[in-house]
Amino acid sequence: MNGVVENGENKMEDKSKSGLPAGKYKVVIYDFETTGKSLVDEICHIGCYANSPKQEEQVPVENGDGGEKDTNGESETKPGKEQQTTDPLVYSQYIMPHRNLSYSARNAHNLVVVSMDHQRMLRDTNSGRLVKTKSEISALQDWMKWLEKVKDDCDGIILVHHAHDKARDLQVPLLLISLARYNLVQRFSTIVKGFCNSVNVISDLGDKSLITSLSLRSLCKTVLKDTSLSTRTASHRCRRIHDILVQVVNDSDKETDNNNLIADKVSAYATSVPSEEAKVRHLEALQKAQYSMRPIFVEFFRDGYKMRTRMVGIRRCLAEHGLDYAKLTDLAKQDKLIAELEKVSIEDPDNKTLMVNTVKDHFKEKSSAKKNPSSPTVNGASEHEAGEGKGQDDGGKGQEDGDKGRGNQDANGDAPQVKN
Repeated sequence: MNGVVENGENKMEDKSKSGLPAGKYKVVIYDFETTGKSLVDEICHIGCYANSPKQEEQVPVENGDGGEKDTNGESETKPGKEQQTTDPLVYSQYIMPHRNLSYSARNAHNLVVVSMDHQRMLRDTNSGRLVKTKSEISALQDWMKWLEKVKDDCDGIILVHHAHDKARDLQVPLLLISLARYNLVQRFSTIVKGFCNSVNVISDLGDKSLITSLSLRSLCKTVLKDTSLSTRTASHRCRRIHDILVQVVNDSDKETDNNNLIADKVSAYATSVPSEEAKVRHLEALQKAQYSMRPIFVEFFRDGYKMRTRMVGIRRCLAEHGLDYAKLTDLAKQDKLIAELEKVSIEDPDNKTLMVNTVKDHFKEKSSAKKNPSSPTVNGASEHEAGEGKGQDDGGKGQEDGDKGRGNQDANGDAPQVKN
């Protein structure tokens, strides 16, 4: 059976629906470091690992995190010292994004955007050194050239990534959006024929008595039996994913060549490029619906991380149910809002109650505001009228005291400004 990620869930499809015809494929492990976790974010580091039986063929690659070898025989990141490498297995390139990295991305990737002499640069926060980067289009074009050389005489490449949190898996969507930005999708599709999340392969073929978690660090411990392996950069993570897949596949079938076996196993779980493009369009529509509901939840986004997380999840559930702000407004006018909200699927009953109350209260306040307008202009007019009334009262009091002249001025509206 095949595991296909769709709408954050692991839905099972038969092999005929994988979208990949039978053929000779080559598996390439890839990983990205991005500026955040939404569709508007960008890729700032591409890491790849390709296990090729023809290792004597040297493929020149510009390596953005080249450096000295560490104790595991891998390239240890030394930003700012980009060098040419002849290793045909590894590709690594940093990209200068247009956006700044989010707080969580800075902590996860140890990268930050800085400005020096009116130029934006990428800095490694651990070493303090500047990272040598390329523009997004240059990096993508160089990466595709490297993939073409890796592809060789095969029918195509299957790109494999690892995302144990499927609900937040944006590796493929961000890549396709970046390629579409420069009209490179068609050329890319001639090289890459499919995508696969290694989590689907490992969860099906792995030893369930040993694997307790599908996170990369946990798999290094349970599958590779080594907790000292580096997962700091995208390139290191790609090598770890490959080693885990080899171990899992070998345990399931020990009589077949590694390279052919991995490709055969992975192709059964792969999805085609057109199917992933359809998912991107669905995610973009989902995000548009979520943004439209911002007026409902914006005040709760300032109430701390926990409340913000709950509200973001609730807003996503509403969007997945096919609702947006316009539809909610129409339902409120037809008095069908509560009935429709009760149909929204949310596992936690507390969150469902919070969702119903939040949306209901928003439209209740909106309806009350229409019946009793309270715009600044109206308030200003009301205060002015109140001031005039007070001035008239003061004028009447002046008349009672015998100051008829002052009373007449008040009545005509020529009195000095009254302080409220």
